[in-house]
Amino acid sequence: MKRATLALLAVVPLLACDPVHTRAVDALGGETPGVPRGPLHRPGQPCLLCHDGAFGDPRAFAMAGTVFQSANAVTPLEGATITLLGADGSTQTATTNAAGNFYLSTSEYTPHYPVHVKSIVSGGKSIFMQSHIGENGSCAGCHADPSGPDSPGHVYFDITGTPP
Repeated sequence: MKRATLALLAVVPLLACDPVHTRAVDALGGETPGVPRGPLHRPGQPCLLCHDGAFGDPRAFAMAGTVFQSANAVTPLEGATITLLGADGSTQTATTNAAGNFYLSTSEYTPHYPVHVKSIVSGGKSIFMQSHIGENGSCAGCHADPSGPDSPGHVYFDITGTPP
C-alpha cells in the first residue's frame, strides 16, 4: 500500500506539469506593479489560460475578456454590457469593470459553441461582432495585440463614434 501511494505521489506532479501551458503562462509576463491579482488584473490577456479550472486556483471562467475604448489605445471601457448568444439560443450578459474586464464563471455560464457576441452596449450605443467564438472563452485568445495577420487586435468599443 505504501509503495502504491508513493508511486501515485510521484506521478501526480508529472501529470500537472504541462510545458506548453507553462511557457504560455510565462510569456504573459509578471503582474502589473500595484495591481493585485483579482478582477482588475491583466486586462487584454487571455483569461482562460490561467482561469482554466486546473486544481481549482484560480477559479475557472467559462468566458472572459476585456473591452477597450479604442483600437489604438488600451484605455478600459467600464460599465459596458456584453450579451452572448449561444448556439442553443441561450443568452448571458456580463458587465465590464474598471479595468474593462468581464468574466463569467463556469457556475454562471455553460457556453454552447459557437457563441456570438450579440451586442456590446455602452452609453446608449450598441455594436455587434461579426465573428463567432468557436471554442476558446478568452476573447484575447483571438483578439490579441498587436493587430495583424493572426489577430484583429483587442476588442474595443469606440465611444467617441470616430473611426480609428
